[in-house]
Amino acid sequence: MNQGKIIHFILWLYGLSFGSAALFFMTGLGSHVFLLTAFMLLYMFMPFIAVLIVSKGIYKEKIARPLFLTGPFNWWWLLAICLPLLLVGITALFAPIFPSVTLDLSMSAYLNMLDDRSAQAMKDLFQVLPFHPLWLLIGQSLIAGITINALFAFGEEIGWRGFLLREFHQLGFWRASFLIGLIWGPWHAPLTIFAGHNYPSTPYFGLVMMTVFCMLMSPLLSFITIKSRSIIPAAFFHGIINGSASLGLMIVSGGNPELLNGLTGLVGFIILLLANIIIYMTTRKSIDQAYKNLLQRTR
Repeated sequence: MNQGKIIHFILWLYGLSFGSAALFFMTGLGSHVFLLTAFMLLYMFMPFIAVLIVSKGIYKEKIARPLFLTGPFNWWWLLAICLPLLLVGITALFAPIFPSVTLDLSMSAYLNMLDDRSAQAMKDLFQVLPFHPLWLLIGQSLIAGITINALFAFGEEIGWRGFLLREFHQLGFWRASFLIGLIWGPWHAPLTIFAGHNYPSTPYFGLVMMTVFCMLMSPLLSFITIKSRSIIPAAFFHGIINGSASLGLMIVSGGNPELLNGLTGLVGFIILLLANIIIYMTTRKSIDQAYKNLLQRTR
């Protein structure tokens, strides 16, 4: 394991990310919604920039094959598209295990949070569409997840499941995945603390929650990358999660939408933990070998 190379990456990653965030928020630009959205999207490319600086600029390496950019299409790509929606759906179904939380397919609680115009537009969809409007939203999330969302998610995944997954290979699948999650989570600090990303009411504790979420999500994305032999399905997975996570909150009422409900809340952590256990139980004797095989094919 090239520790110097990893340290270079982490220093460039956090230096560029936190430095640009400090400049952005200290100048007051974060108060403008459009500029904040644009910055958050650009922020997702910081891992990609750090990879280019370290791999191409410092170590003069090729990046296409070593960073898993050339894997062939296979059925794991389809699983990467379907699994995020399944996780969001299961999380919504299990949310009522907590007191005061109920499944709300009429989306009444969600509609009450909207302004009058948006709420009326959603009610009109209930009347016009021959199916539940949620299906339309799922379709939109799916299309966005494998196109524009996947493009920005790729900016992250080339760092997490490309660069770091390769560099941490000597740690084995599980330790490498959790360590990537531990680096990935705090990287969100400027967005979580200053922009309220995912946890607007509890930004500091939200950063802890975000780190736990990333550590639980990381093995799933690493697993998809190893099995598909490409980070592109991981970008699809990541992009669809970003676009669909809020859908689970739309059909749940009660509880705490930030800390309890949804994939980034406690119920989501339970579902992700179960998914990790399933991966462990079904692949504990083979996943490290598959990990090694991927590295050998992409040298």
